[in-house]
Amino acid sequence: MTMPIISKYSNKKIETILDEVMEVLHQNDVSVDLSLMVLGNAITHVINSQVPVDKRAQISEKFVKALSVSINSKEK
Repeated sequence: MTMPIISKYSNKKIETILDEVMEVLHQNDVSVDLSLMVLGNAITHVINSQVPVDKRAQISEKFVKALSVSINSKEK
């Protein structure tokens, strides 16, 4: 049995920010490839500017794992 992930952020806050980001991509008619590049660069920027050097590998590994789980759970 896995423990549910409890976020300290409300779903509404997350959805509002996501909608705003997606709207910017839509307004700029951004392709899938460019969207992934931009979002990847944003993730890299956040990790490099806000996470201590000694924690970056751990955070990026957790992020990749969570992304993989999220994508794989959508396929079912």
